[in-house]
Amino acid sequence: MKTIQYRKYENNTPLRIAAEPEVLYVARKTVDLFPIGRFQELSGKLSFTQIEWADILHISDRTLQRYLKEGKPFEGLYAEHLYQLENMCELGMEVFGSVAAFGEWLRKPREVLGETQDFTTLRSFWGVKLICNELGRMEHGVYI
Repeated sequence: MKTIQYRKYENNTPLRIAAEPEVLYVARKTVDLFPIGRFQELSGKLSFTQIEWADILHISDRTLQRYLKEGKPFEGLYAEHLYQLENMCELGMEVFGSVAAFGEWLRKPREVLGETQDFTTLRSFWGVKLICNELGRMEHGVYI
């Protein structure tokens, strides 16, 4: 079995090297739950209707009502999707400066790199990523 050999650096070098290679694989803390209070904050920022939220999360309107009534936090893929939407919302507010302008832009169909994006793009992880990529291009003046 091969062993990994690390270079020896002097202690006075400003370069800091991780000693363990598995550090490269730890991107962030695992996502377990998305609390209802946090969902209500996000819902207030994005001002989607309850039916639109249910459509984005791929759950029924009644199930979403039950989550809200019982105060039950979202778990698993629902939590992951909500964290992704929350990050998208923060980026959108930085780019547009107001929630209203960002919300209007999200609902408006647009052609980006040969694909049409609209409100239904929010239904998938990949769609939210595409929107975040577009917001990043707009923020840096590389809008296509």
